[in-house]
Amino acid sequence: MSALARKSALRLAAIAAASIALIGASTFLGETHIAFDDIFGAQPSVVFWQLRVPRSLLAAAAGAALSIGGVLFQSLFRNPLATPYTLGIDTGASLGAAVAFLSGVSGIWSLARIGDVEFGVARLSVFAFIGAMAALMVVLFMARLRGGQDITHLLLAGVCVSYMSAAGIPLVMLLSNRPITNDIVIWTMGSLEKASADALAGMVQICCIAALVLGYGVYHHRAVDLLSMGDDLAASRGVAVRRTVWTTALLVGVLTAVTVANCGPIGFISLMVPHAARFIVGPHTLPRLIASALLGGAFLALCEGLTRTVGPRVVPVGVVTNLLGAAFFFFLLARSRR
Repeated sequence: MSALARKSALRLAAIAAASIALIGASTFLGETHIAFDDIFGAQPSVVFWQLRVPRSLLAAAAGAALSIGGVLFQSLFRNPLATPYTLGIDTGASLGAAVAFLSGVSGIWSLARIGDVEFGVARLSVFAFIGAMAALMVVLFMARLRGGQDITHLLLAGVCVSYMSAAGIPLVMLLSNRPITNDIVIWTMGSLEKASADALAGMVQICCIAALVLGYGVYHHRAVDLLSMGDDLAASRGVAVRRTVWTTALLVGVLTAVTVANCGPIGFISLMVPHAARFIVGPHTLPRLIASALLGGAFLALCEGLTRTVGPRVVPVGVVTNLLGAAFFFFLLARSRR
C-alpha cells in the first residue's frame, strides 16, 4: 500500500469512528433528558427506542444517500454545484406528496408486526415515490428525444420537469384547506417528524438502494474520475461514456427518489458534504464516496437531533441544513476571496 493510500485509509477510519459516535450521540439529543442507564433498564425508555433511534437511523441513511448522489453527480455534470435534485426529482416527489395530502392519504401499509411494533410503508411515502419516479422517467425520456450531449440534455430536461412540478404544488395548495396546506409546506421543508415504525422501514429501503449505488460507484470510480475531466478524454481511455452517464443518472435518480419519498427534499446535504469530503480526503471519487457517505450520515443525524432540542414543536430538519449550508458557502466565498 502506498503512503497516499495509507493516509487516505487512516483518514477514512477516523471519519468512520467519529461518524458512528456522532450518530449515537444524536439519539440522546432532545427536549427530554434520557440518561444512559434508562436505555437498558427494567423499563427501557419508549421515547428513546421508538422515537429517537428510528429518526436518527433514518436521518443517517438519508444523509449518506444524498451525499453519495452528490459526489457522483458533481463528477458526472463536471459542476461542483450539481446535486441529485438537478433532475427535478425533489419537486416531483413534493408534488406527489401534495396530492397525497389533498386526497387525505395517511397511515401505513403494514408489512409485519413484531410485538407491539408494526412495520410497514407510509402511504404518503408511496405517493411521493411515484411522483419522484414519474419526474425521473420524464427527464430521461426528454433527454433521449434527440442525440447529442447527454449531460446537456439531462440538465435541461431536469430544469423543465422541476419547473412543471413546482407549478403543480401551489395549484394543489389552492385546492386544499389551510391545515393541509400547512402539512404540504412542512413536508417540502424536509421533515422527519413522523418518526414511528415506518421510519425503520424507510431506513431499510434507503440503505438497500444506497448500498447498490455505492457499490456501483466504487466499482466504476475510475470511469467517474475520467468523466469529470471530459467525455473525449474518458472515451479515449476506454470508458463507455453514454452507458456510464445513463446508468449513473438512473441509479442516483432512484436513490434520490427513495430518499426524498421518506424524508422530504432536505437541502444542501448533497451539495455541502461532498465539498467537505474533498477537503479531507482529496478529489478522487473512491475515497470521496466513502467519506461523503460517512460524513453525510453523521451530519444529518446530528442536525435531526438538534431539531428536537428547540422546544415542543419540532423544527423541520431541512431548515437547519439550509441555514448551515448557507453559512458553509459564505465561508467558502470568503475563503476564495482571500
